[in-house]
Amino acid sequence: MNMMTSTIDRTRPDVGGTKAGWSGAERLGKRLTSWRVLTVSGLFFIAFAAVFFASSAPFAIPHVEDVCGAAPLDVRLYSTGGDVNRFLNECGESGRAAYLNMQIADLFYPAVFGVFMAAALGLTLKHLFPLHQAVVGLAVVPLVGSGFDYLENALAWRALAAYPDAVASNSLLGLASTAKTVTFWIAGAMLLAGLAALLVRAIRRLV
Repeated sequence: MNMMTSTIDRTRPDVGGTKAGWSGAERLGKRLTSWRVLTVSGLFFIAFAAVFFASSAPFAIPHVEDVCGAAPLDVRLYSTGGDVNRFLNECGESGRAAYLNMQIADLFYPAVFGVFMAAALGLTLKHLFPLHQAVVGLAVVPLVGSGFDYLENALAWRALAAYPDAVASNSLLGLASTAKTVTFWIAGAMLLAGLAALLVRAIRRLV
């Protein structure tokens, strides 16, 4: 009996004390490793991205670029406090209204993109490391990027609300943008590397 229990404990990482020791990231990563989550979030992401990045809707990025004559702060790798003030000045009243509309739409995009990326990364890691839940827990990295995205949005809202005054928090907006972009790049690199590893594994099985 003792030998059987020992064997089960070694081969099943989801029983006993190991399961109880999972971190919150590992548990969340497990919940995201679902084809249903990936499919639903993927459909929302594709529809949202198509309108947000490639349409002339009042809240779309191209519309803000047209009215303001410059790329929105949210799609820049980094912006100084002076860049924030300059952008809002050059936008004019109509441009700032368009940027506000964009910020309203951006209340939803970080969540949609973050869940989609997390589900894709989680499923990939689950297939690569089926017995290592801690690795699958890395699927939360895109959600960290979404958190930085929401911080960036909060700072943009503050800048708009304070205009024409320049507030000290404007200098933090660029840091949030950089943190967001770098985190999403890391998540994207992990996903691409994982998909490449799965492809190599599949080719080796066929050879």
